Amino acid sequence: MSHDVFISYSSKNKNVADAIVADFEQNGIRCWYAPRDIRPGEEWVTAITKALEVSKALVLIYTDESNNSRQVMNEIAVAFNAGITIVPFKLSNEQMSRELEYYLTRVHWLDAVSKPLRENIVSLREYIAVIINARNGESPLTFSRDAVPKASLSEKVKACIPLFIVLTLLAAFIISFKIYEKRRMEAAIAQVRAEIEAEEIGREEDEEKSPEDESVLLYEEGLTAYSEGNYALAYDKYIKASDLGNPEAMKAAGDMLYEGIGVEISESKAAEFYLKAGGFTRIEAEPFFERDEAGLDDEDMFNRLGLSYFYEYDYERAAYFFILGAEEFDSVNCMGNAGITYESAMDWENAYKWYNAAIEAGHPDSERFEKKVKQMEDEGLV
Repeated sequence: MSHDVFISYSSKNKNVADAIVADFEQNGIRCWYAPRDIRPGEEWVTAITKALEVSKALVLIYTDESNNSRQVMNEIAVAFNAGITIVPFKLSNEQMSRELEYYLTRVHWLDAVSKPLRENIVSLREYIAVIINARNGESPLTFSRDAVPKASLSEKVKACIPLFIVLTLLAAFIISFKIYEKRRMEAAIAQVRAEIEAEEIGREEDEEKSPEDESVLLYEEGLTAYSEGNYALAYDKYIKASDLGNPEAMKAAGDMLYEGIGVEISESKAAEFYLKAGGFTRIEAEPFFERDEAGLDDEDMFNRLGLSYFYEYDYERAAYFFILGAEEFDSVNCMGNAGITYESAMDWENAYKWYNAAIEAGHPDSERFEKKVKQMEDEGLV
């Protein structure tokens, strides 16, 4: 399916990305973001490059984490070089990295630090809608960069007009065009605001809220509190939404427990929330972490948790769960996956260590791992 907007973000801010995508797509703006839209088996670099090539705009969720993310930097560079409109959605006041500043110095920022997150997402959607409409050719006046408006006077008459009059007319034309564009944008935004207000009035007229609606509201309140740095309130909202069965809130609570953000670190409790949510990377998919009557063995649980983080490119967490499965249950699958994870992170020493452990334990892919070990030795990486 084609899309309108590419969402660039750090995996640590996936809660915010999920909220933006949900709002955009409920209002007809099609989004592309990883890992949801990467097809099984597709090379992620190729998938992201192709997605950017056909995007009308890129939304950067600017946070402390994305400011220091190499993956985000690569996406911004590709979009910049392709001439794609970049719209930073600012959730942090941290000084930009020099490399990021190079690409974003002259772009229009949307400050989302002060107001509630939900209001800021609405403003972002309105702005993106105007960009998409302009890209779709709805603006009645378009000019190429090299085009110069031609005067309608004959060459003989033009020769009699002083140069400063020609320049004055040209300046007046440009100003008129800018005024027209500004009014057109304001009209488009006003129309969207009116539609939003009508929708909100319709929701308020509903006599009751279903438990699902209440869980979504609690989750959104948690997102707002989190963006404002009120982590205790955010965690409380996530727990209440989790009790009503909201999987996004379960994952968000798990993230806070794993990182120790506003709460005491508890990796075991975090894993429980991830299991309840039905999986870290694809909440909408079948709940493959859910235990049946026979239950999953612990080796399988840790291997699947590790794979979930691996496909999010969060190699540190992926390695953590693979190593737990390898050390606690002698899982050859976890050993091999730990080697693959460290190789992907270019941590050659640990990749070499876990590939050798998998080979010694009789991993089914030992022959392939032996070739990787030899290649690392030949290239002097270990």
